[in-house]
This record gives sequence, C-alpha cells and structure tokens, in this order.
Amino acid sequence: MTKKSAFVHSRIIVQYIGKDILTQGALLHLDPQKAWNALRSRAKQGIRKAQKAGVKVVESRDLSLIAQVWYNPDTLCTTLEPEQKLYLAYLQEQLIGGIIVTPVTRNTLFYHYGGTNEAGRAVEANAFLLWHVVEQFNRSEYEYLDVGVSFRQELQHYFQKYCTQPYPILFHPPSDDSRPHIGLNPFSNGALDWIEQQAVAINTQLSEYFEAEFTYLPSWPFALQSALRALDLPDSATIGVWASKGEASYTAELHRLFGERYHFVARHREADAIIVCHRWGIACPEADTLAAESTPVIEDCRDVLYHSDGDAHLGSYGRYAVFDFTRWFPMQFGAILAGDYFPDETVWNKFHCLDITKRNTVREQLQIYWPQRADQADIRWNNWRRYRELFALLGMMPADLKPKSPPFVFLLQAEAPYTASVMQERLERFGIYTETDTDENIIALPCHAGLKRGHIDYIFGAFRGMVNPCHTFVRDDPEKAGS
Repeated sequence: MTKKSAFVHSRIIVQYIGKDILTQGALLHLDPQKAWNALRSRAKQGIRKAQKAGVKVVESRDLSLIAQVWYNPDTLCTTLEPEQKLYLAYLQEQLIGGIIVTPVTRNTLFYHYGGTNEAGRAVEANAFLLWHVVEQFNRSEYEYLDVGVSFRQELQHYFQKYCTQPYPILFHPPSDDSRPHIGLNPFSNGALDWIEQQAVAINTQLSEYFEAEFTYLPSWPFALQSALRALDLPDSATIGVWASKGEASYTAELHRLFGERYHFVARHREADAIIVCHRWGIACPEADTLAAESTPVIEDCRDVLYHSDGDAHLGSYGRYAVFDFTRWFPMQFGAILAGDYFPDETVWNKFHCLDITKRNTVREQLQIYWPQRADQADIRWNNWRRYRELFALLGMMPADLKPKSPPFVFLLQAEAPYTASVMQERLERFGIYTETDTDENIIALPCHAGLKRGHIDYIFGAFRGMVNPCHTFVRDDPEKAGS
C-alpha cells in the first residue's frame, strides 16, 4: 500500500501589481503658445492631419455617444458631473471620437476618458480633441491638462508625445523589503557608523552661537521638561502656549507629554509660565512682546537653528530656550537647554535625566556636524525649492511662502479633497512620515540634508499618484478569473 503524502499541493496564484516605482506623468499646457512650442513634432503632425481632414468638435452631455467609441463601455462613468466636460469629434456627420476631462485640482484637468474608432484613428482625431481642450481652456483658471501616465510602454509613449511638462508619480507603495523610511529627522541607519573627530572646540562654539550658557540634555522632551522644572512651578501649574503654526496640535502634544503635571492652554496670558514655539521653523511673532512681560517664557526652538550674527535671534527672547540637534543633524540623541548651565547634580536630582554617555557622544558627533551647517542649509534650500516647483504644478502653495532661514520642513497648505490627514495617511503607506495640524490643514514634509532631488520626487510622486483618478485601478488577473 502506497503511503500518501502529508502535504497537500495546491496552486497558489499570486497576482503581480506593479506601479510602485517612480515614473513620469505628462502635463499639457493649456496655453496654446506654450503648448505648441513644447509639443513633439509627431503630436503636431497629428493635430494638423485632423485639421486638414476637416474634423469638427462639439460639446455634449450624452454619455451614450462616447460609449460608441470607448473601448469598454462597461468601464465608462455612468453619470457626468457638472464640472466634467465631454467633447465629441465628427468627420462630416460621422462620430469618430470623444474625450471627457475632469478637474482634479484648482489648476489641473485630467484626461479621464478618450476613445476613437477606426475612422478617428485614421485622421488622428484624438490629437485634435486634446488640442481642442487646450484652446477651450486657454485663459481659464486651469493651467494644465494631465494627459496621464502608464506603466505599459506603448501607452506611456503615447502620453509622453503630448507632454509639455513632466512630473514624478507612482501609484502603489513598494513592498515592505524595498520601501524607504523617510522622516522629518535626518537620522538613518548609515549614521550609526561615524568616526570621532576632534575638529572644533564645540562647547565654546555653541556658547558663542547661542550667546548663552547651556546644558546638554538627552532629547527634546527632556530638555523642555527640564526648562519647566527649572522655573520651580507648582504642580498643576497653567502654561500658556503660543505657536507660530499648528498651535492646536502642538498644545495637544504638550498635553500628551507633560499633562500629568501641567495644564496647557493656548494663548492664556494669566498663566504661571508661557511656552513660545517657533514651530516647523516659522518664527512666532509674539515672542518679543511676551518676553517683555513678567511671566517667564520658554522658547521652544526645536525646529529652528540658523540665525545671522548680531540678530535678536530666535532663542534669545525667553528665560530659557530649547534646541533639538536630532532635527537638524543625523544624530539619534541630543538637545540643549540654553539660558543657564546646570551641574550634573541638578540634572540628576531635579531634572532626572542625567546620561553622561549620551552627552559625550552628542559632543563628539557635534564636532563632525556643526561645521557642516552651511552645506546642509544649501541642501535644505534646494529641497524646499524642488517641493515648491512640484506642488505649484497642482496649484498648491507652501504655508510659509518666504522662509527667512534654512527650512526645517516644507510646510504645505493642503486643500480639499487632499486634506493634511488624507495626505499623511497616504504618504505613510510609502514609508514617508510627516507632521500635521488638522485645524489649519497643513502638513510638514521632510526637507533635511539627507535627502536629495530623487527623494523629494519620490515624496511628491507618492502624493501625486492619488490625484490621478485611475490610481486604484488593478487589471483583473485572468488566472484568478478562470479559477
């Protein structure tokens, strides 16, 4: 008798879903002169061919007509929204093509559906329909027609023929083993391998730069907590909170960290102490006036570092100021409390966060990274400008139009339906970690010096994918369909 195997063999069907690598989408300018100057010669030939053949275009609301030239009527939209436009191409009395365009942002239309029959393809009616959209929306609020993107070579080649402005895009997040990890802080795995350099007298340089005595502390939360404890506030003291941006989410973060001991209230002048936060690198305009009053002020300078010599710089207004080196350099640990030097005994007995090993490591790493500030600032500016260039293609603007110092983040003013929380959730699936304030609908995007142009394109491309109405489409697997 033959012994049966204990294993049951069955066919496992794994469907390939790509579109998880960065590629280029195609925008077509809706300014005829700009578009014509940038179009490829092959696209111009198609437009001229249709014009010479006598193709005419009319606007319609009848979806049954475009269904006659759409490759699969079952996938066509069933209703036409008021803001959508349907154009039909005719050769004499014969319907030969159609196109539907849909607004996707304040300045961008999307080539949502487009089809032609054999007669239309013979005279390149689709090229003429695209050009008709350019002429129709010239001098409108729309700047671009998003012709589209495809991960199929022949279709991508077709889209690129009409590209006058490329942009980066990807639809799906890479798999776990190939997904990057990009956060606001520049630390990465590679930063664990560093070589000690006795290059600068770092304590002297820091005291000169911050124009104050200071105390090394392990991290930003403990530096801020130490500043509060240094004020000898009573338990359940009320702390007034002013933040330049994202005040609601910042106040909530303070509650989460220190709410068991202190009570935080936004813009409360009758408080026992005040925290002024220059959040995301933007100066809090009330810092100087609040510091002139009798209530002690702590400046949270976690997100600011650079200033010009001689300026009344951020961090010089309050009784204490807190700075976070991990926001600026590829360091795991390191913050300072500026305004006073506290001996180890105080850090141990009063602040309860003495860590001499970390302090020594932080000082050694600062000798490497502190002299690199100017070079790193240049990279941050380049990243910020690339973000601005890309988001401008969608009509989206930074919340801080003209940063006065090297940017900590690119702070984007989100717009419905792409709200800050929707963007944050989308980007996290791609390994991109951000901060948001939903009350102000702003999102802080990574901008640090460990990022280059390719990283910024990946971040934008991950968001840009969701703007494409077709980004959720997945072709049916014929193997599964037949199983």
